[in-house]
Amino acid sequence: MFKLNRLRYRHKVAAIIFVFALLPMLVLGSFLTSRIYSSKVKDILAEKSSQLESSVNSVNALLDSNVNKVEFINSNYFIINYLETTYIDNNLVRIMNFSDYLQSVMKAAKTENTQTELVIYALKDTNYDGEYMRSIVNLENEQADAGTSLKDAILNTNNSELLWLIKKAKLNANSAVTADYIYAYKKLISLNRPLAIIEMRIQLNQLIDFFPYDIPKGSYINFEGSGQYGDYQLRADADVKPESSFYVLSHPLHTPVGHISWYIPKSLVFQELKWYWVSVGVIFLIIIAILIFTVEVVSHYLTKRLETLLRKMNKNVESLISDDDTMLTYTTNDEFERMGNSYFELIQRVKEYYKRITDYELERKMLETQLLQERFNPHFLYNTLSTIRSISGDKQVKDVINSMVKYYRIALNKGSSIVTIVQELEMIEQYLRLQKFAFGTEFHYEIEYDEGIGYRPVLKHLLQPVVENAVLHGLIGRETGGLIRISAKQDGDDVLFAISDNGAGMESVQIERLLEGEANGLYGGYGMKNVRKRLEIFYPKLHKLEIQSEPGNGTTVIIRIPAAISIGEAPPLEAAR
Repeated sequence: MFKLNRLRYRHKVAAIIFVFALLPMLVLGSFLTSRIYSSKVKDILAEKSSQLESSVNSVNALLDSNVNKVEFINSNYFIINYLETTYIDNNLVRIMNFSDYLQSVMKAAKTENTQTELVIYALKDTNYDGEYMRSIVNLENEQADAGTSLKDAILNTNNSELLWLIKKAKLNANSAVTADYIYAYKKLISLNRPLAIIEMRIQLNQLIDFFPYDIPKGSYINFEGSGQYGDYQLRADADVKPESSFYVLSHPLHTPVGHISWYIPKSLVFQELKWYWVSVGVIFLIIIAILIFTVEVVSHYLTKRLETLLRKMNKNVESLISDDDTMLTYTTNDEFERMGNSYFELIQRVKEYYKRITDYELERKMLETQLLQERFNPHFLYNTLSTIRSISGDKQVKDVINSMVKYYRIALNKGSSIVTIVQELEMIEQYLRLQKFAFGTEFHYEIEYDEGIGYRPVLKHLLQPVVENAVLHGLIGRETGGLIRISAKQDGDDVLFAISDNGAGMESVQIERLLEGEANGLYGGYGMKNVRKRLEIFYPKLHKLEIQSEPGNGTTVIIRIPAAISIGEAPPLEAAR
């Protein structure tokens, strides 16, 4: 997988510049391209909408013309007079005269459109039943909706309204072929009394003639109306895909029968704009090429001097220190000049530090040699004490020497700075015995620790400075009755040491100064400072040093360290002396 950190710095700079230059261009380009594309789509759809509107206007003109014909018949005096008059006899001359008049009126009404059919259904017997006037019985057998005959539905409409329907019907009374028709019905009334029902019908297929132009590939024109046969496809391309996404252009008809919609596939609009997209792609590629070239030139110029600095830095330490040609001569007063000057100053400091380290290393080797020589002295003392103990006949001297031998045996510990808790407490016990002998002070001490923690590791001589302060400063001025208690307890994941005396104690101000490392008075000095530093070095942020004291009530020093893993089993130690 490609990783950015594998690139050279110059290429990273070029990539960042390229990205941040390209993003605004992409955003702005996408916005402008979208605006232009939307504008072109609107132009294409506006052109198609204009064609559709022209055709729909022609259909509306046809419907309006036929509505006017219905209104003309509805207001014809001779037809109303014939329907109002009740004729008992079948006067053939009168019937023939009315028939001729009715035919002349109907033919005149069909002059503009011969395919329009007009019929009058008389509500009462008129002694005449022909092509243009029929008995109302023909409508009584048709259903307008559930439970209502077409005749009743028409008669229930307002006098000024037309009832529009779209339904399938025979081409004529003698034909078995059916077709979809738009029907309009209106009551013919006189003095608010219905006399007849006027029917006008136009075959839906006739509307196709108003869409003579070629329609785009995959598109179709629908008549979307109401009624049982509401949708009727007027024009359709052979490659219509119903699952396609379409732009829909719709124009309503003046009558409530519905509207006409043109479905244009969006893919067709996209194809018509393919040269626009090609030109956009070419322009985009040209811009990308120019941008890459510009970014490469700029990144090379920006990182050229940095690469010069890197070549000077790309040396081993010995060559870098011995090379005097590390000064970069930049006079541009910019970041690169400051970087070169800083690099030169850094090299000079490194040379100085290198010289110091060399001197320190030489001194360290000399000190190590001296330390190895001085290590013979403690061993010599240890061996000498053992010899004196063996030849001495005084019991008290033997006890003192025995305590010193035990103390140094643990203190030397093969040069290790880590002992177990039981060893540390054993040294403290031997130290206290020596203190009792040295100062002749009569005091008691108690040493105790929890079972199971005796062989946990601890820093050697961690407790001795505190115990020494308790003896030398805590019990000062007391000839008898002095008591020092030393305990080691398990406290969760920590070990808690407590060193207590019943001496003079101290003020809280002095305690704070001791804890902050400022005091060097009676209770403190080098010993407490040593303890603090060693705790900070070996147990950083995991230790705790606390002093509890009141004047006249003694002092207790509490040391908390993390409990490490045990390294053996602790032998029993005498609990009190």
